[in-house]
Amino acid sequence: MVTKNLLAAGLAVAVGCVLAGCGGAASPADPPPASLRAIPGSPVKEVLLTARAEQRLGIVTQPVRAAAGPSGGREVIPYAAVVYDNDGSTWTYVNITGRTFVRQPIVINAIQGSEAVLDRGPAVGAPVVTVGAPELLGTEYDISGEQ
Repeated sequence: MVTKNLLAAGLAVAVGCVLAGCGGAASPADPPPASLRAIPGSPVKEVLLTARAEQRLGIVTQPVRAAAGPSGGREVIPYAAVVYDNDGSTWTYVNITGRTFVRQPIVINAIQGSEAVLDRGPAVGAPVVTVGAPELLGTEYDISGEQ
C-alpha cells in the first residue's frame, strides 16, 4: 500500500512538472531563450529568439499585403499584428531574418474588421508577427510578468 502511494505521488509530481514546463535546471551552457541586440541610432532593439523560445511562444507571421479597392496604395496587416505602446503609439514586429524580430512603427488609417489599413508601415511582403507580438514586446522591454 505504501509503495502504491509513493508511486502515485511520484507520478503526480512528474506529470505536474511536465505540464508546468519544467525540464530540470538549465545548464550554464544553455543559451537564454531570448537576447537583445542594439540598433545603432535607434531606441528599438532586435529580439533574437532561440528555436525553443520561438516554438514555445507559438510565433506566427503573415505577410503585409497591398490594400485593394478604395484603400489601394496602402499596406494592410492583420489587426492581431498591431502592438500598442504605453504611450498609445502603434507598432508591429517584423521578422527580419531567421528568428530575429524588430519592432517597427506604423500609422493606422483605419481598422476594417480584423485588418489594419496603414498610412505608414512595413513594405508589402514583409512578414509581421500575428501571434506572440506582446511577448516580444515584453522581452524587448525586459518585462518578465512575474511578481
